Amino acid sequence: MTKDEYILNSILKECYRHRKRLQYAYNRLKPIFPLTIDKLSNLTEEQVSILDQLIYRFTKLQDAIGNKLFRSILIILDEDIINKSQIDIFNRLEQLGIVKDYDKWKSLRNLRNELAHEYETEEPFTVEVLNMLFSKIPDLENYLFDIINYLRNRDLLNEFINS
Repeated sequence: MTKDEYILNSILKECYRHRKRLQYAYNRLKPIFPLTIDKLSNLTEEQVSILDQLIYRFTKLQDAIGNKLFRSILIILDEDIINKSQIDIFNRLEQLGIVKDYDKWKSLRNLRNELAHEYETEEPFTVEVLNMLFSKIPDLENYLFDIINYLRNRDLLNEFINS
């Protein structure tokens, strides 16, 4: 395995770790979504803890995909990424048919940035952002799945194990 393949596999494992823990939190919180101000005010400490995990894992997965995985794929494909912006990298991945819909990706990135700030400021805003987060989790996961499918179809996964 080359150094670049090793890095790609490490990033994929990191993404799957975040996704697994994100899914756990998502499944545990399903009964309380969509949130309302009343539901938010009456969360148990355990629910708050799981909500924190959901937020943390969403932001970590979005970062890992956008800041690491996208670049690593282009490196494996011998694409030049030196001095390329995030949008240039996304556009190239889109041209190659690996990902699609930059506006959707940008909305995930913007949501991630909102979540990076304290989310417990104003209850109506918090409820809106958390409901949006909950609804966007499948979109984020689909970017990872699209990448996995692309790599799998081109026999580029090598020793990656999705566990």
